[in-house]
Amino acid sequence: MAEAAPEAANAQDMAENAGLISILAIGRHSSGRDLRLKAEDVITAIDGEPITYDVDKFDNFLRDYQDLPALLTIFRDGKLFDVFVNGPLGCSYKYADEAKVTAVNLAMQGREKKPKDSYYQYEALRNIHREVRLYSTRYEPMATMLPAFWLLYRRMWEPLGVVVITYAMSLFIQPALFVLVYLLISVYFHKAQTDMMRSHCLYHEYYFWMIFAASSSKEAQQLLRVFDPKCQFEFSHVGPPEKTDSKAAANSPA
Repeated sequence: MAEAAPEAANAQDMAENAGLISILAIGRHSSGRDLRLKAEDVITAIDGEPITYDVDKFDNFLRDYQDLPALLTIFRDGKLFDVFVNGPLGCSYKYADEAKVTAVNLAMQGREKKPKDSYYQYEALRNIHREVRLYSTRYEPMATMLPAFWLLYRRMWEPLGVVVITYAMSLFIQPALFVLVYLLISVYFHKAQTDMMRSHCLYHEYYFWMIFAASSSKEAQQLLRVFDPKCQFEFSHVGPPEKTDSKAAANSPA
């Protein structure tokens, strides 16, 4: 009887905390790692609805979203963000402890619930100077129809130079060859535009920081500024980061 009491208590704790699933560990080769999720992240909602699933069945539930992505709401370090997922995360889970439950409930109070189709997936890469490259992973028709102009818009100078030289050489050799080259490059850009943006950022020593969903670039920048108040954007919708007066900070009383 004495041994059964702790088991009953654990079962009661699990029942009370069910609905708040925390990530225990990230699989080495998993979508959770690809999405830059972290251990201790708490999954608070799916498509805006509170979580009510057993930890052992959560990944099985996500298998129903392999064709249509699920919008997960994540709680991390006292802050909330959303992210689209397709299928299981490949993580191990646990129930969130009481302190996390309280913190999540406070964070969720008054949070605006938006339609799922108003969100887009964003990727943010950051360098050592806290400069951020931010882009949406949604398809951009300009990349297919006008690859060179898309590269110019994205300020991807190195691939732009290669594409322009390739166009010029093929046009000089044979106009029909230029048409073929143009079509081949357009097909490639149609399929690989997101990979190209990632590669260009990594080439310039920007490294993956966050993957999340937001309804606009401005909202995306606002979210990143919450996670890092000193981060900077090349084309900012939120203004420059706040500067602290180091002299005043040094002279202020402890």
